[in-house]
Amino acid sequence: MRNFLILTLAAFFVLSCEKPHELTEFEYTSKVDTNDHPINPQVKKTYKIVEDGVQADNLFDAARMNDFKRIAKDHYEVLINPENSPINMSPWFAFRMSAEEEKAVKVTLNYGEGKHRYWPKLSSDRKNWVFMDSTYFEVGEDSLTFTMNIDLSTEALYISAQEIIDSNDMKAWTESLNSEYLTNSVIGKSRLGRDLLHMDITKGEKADKDFFVVLSRQHPPEVTGNLAMMAFIVEILSGSDLAEAFLDEYRVLVYPMMNPDGVDLGHWRHNEGGIDLNRDWAYYRQPEVRQVCEDIITKVNETGEEVMLGMDFHSTWEDIYYIYDDTVKSSIQGFSREWIENIFARLPEDQGIIDPFPVNSPVSKNWFFSEFNAEGITYEIGDATPRELILTKGEVGAQEMMKLLLGKYKQ
Repeated sequence: MRNFLILTLAAFFVLSCEKPHELTEFEYTSKVDTNDHPINPQVKKTYKIVEDGVQADNLFDAARMNDFKRIAKDHYEVLINPENSPINMSPWFAFRMSAEEEKAVKVTLNYGEGKHRYWPKLSSDRKNWVFMDSTYFEVGEDSLTFTMNIDLSTEALYISAQEIIDSNDMKAWTESLNSEYLTNSVIGKSRLGRDLLHMDITKGEKADKDFFVVLSRQHPPEVTGNLAMMAFIVEILSGSDLAEAFLDEYRVLVYPMMNPDGVDLGHWRHNEGGIDLNRDWAYYRQPEVRQVCEDIITKVNETGEEVMLGMDFHSTWEDIYYIYDDTVKSSIQGFSREWIENIFARLPEDQGIIDPFPVNSPVSKNWFFSEFNAEGITYEIGDATPRELILTKGEVGAQEMMKLLLGKYKQ
């Protein structure tokens, strides 16, 4: 009888323990080929136009310039090609120019089959950026070209689609955050051996804390989403009463630069394997996605707690919140809509589009539901959203997230 009771209790214990999560391949109705596709790397070099005393180069991380040639006196064409195709129309460009003496020149960007998207930014130090005055540029017919009037000097001038935040910049930012709750680490390597950065934000013991997961920079040009993510994390680490209470209950896992190769190579969309990483979250064929997913699952299994929410920061033409439609019943059903409405109530200038989707494609948002029954959000920031508003959106978004996860949606 005693042995029977022991066996019964043991069986009850085994059955009552949740099965550990495993890296699982998911079948979605929308299928994507994420096997490697060849890329066409740009040649890194300095182009010198001797007769005009002008030079241009792409000899820095995140640069993109496939060719540079003289069209006429003080008029130059820059060729901007993607890493491969087909590809999303996000024609990233970044190069620098200088002249032997001060002069005004004209530069035409030729995108080949691509179309112009980004308002150019200028910098002399790669840290402080200004938007080019709209009177200084003109978009060509069908947006296939873009012509700028630029004032050059002997000092190198950076000309870029967006502010440059490369993999080294991101590492420096993670290390600049001063918090006793933050542990920075490297959870793996990209295809070309760059660090896959990880931030683990834990207050006190790791036990009895559910998870909130943050991703950023799956797509190289999406700098505005990266800026919002940074403001979001700064608010979680702010030491406010709300942040302290939140970190008493939750552990935050951050992967701030998912695609360091694509970023540093100046890609439009893909990693060094020629693949959109945000289409590989059911197959794990690309090492960056596989290692991040394995790291999340390992950390979840170590404590036995669950992921409640995953948020992936991106950029697109305008501010959009991609969420689940009403057919998807996550563990915190209703969170996303309530969170967004709370942001709108506090920020009348942020009336972004709410775009619900079923779980039918291999993107990160859907992986959080399929693997953990968690809520997933793709948080898109507009390319030209004012930078002060981006920082405010990040701060307010973090505050409203913490309030809801500590209140109505506390498990």
